[in-house]
Amino acid sequence: MAITWFWALTRMLERYGVDPDDVFDVIDAWVTAKRPVWFRTATDPASGLTTFVIWGRPGGGTLTAVYAHRKGSDTEVYAARYLGPDQIAEFEKWEATRND
Repeated sequence: MAITWFWALTRMLERYGVDPDDVFDVIDAWVTAKRPVWFRTATDPASGLTTFVIWGRPGGGTLTAVYAHRKGSDTEVYAARYLGPDQIAEFEKWEATRND
């Protein structure tokens, strides 16, 4: 499995204030299982396209959502953003109730 990252995404992330290192760190936590990540799904109401979202805590600490979809046997990352207050509360509740 390859993870595709288009470098134009880096420019978009910078425009929206998301540190690309946080995105890389969440992906690394997922691939290596260094830290827990929470897989979610998201559906675009306009197109009906369903994708997966990885919520995770990068080493820097700012909770981040990484949006990706499957492309054959590979995964393509196409967006990321920081979680808002309600999502942070939801993630922290999930972290507290996880049973590894």
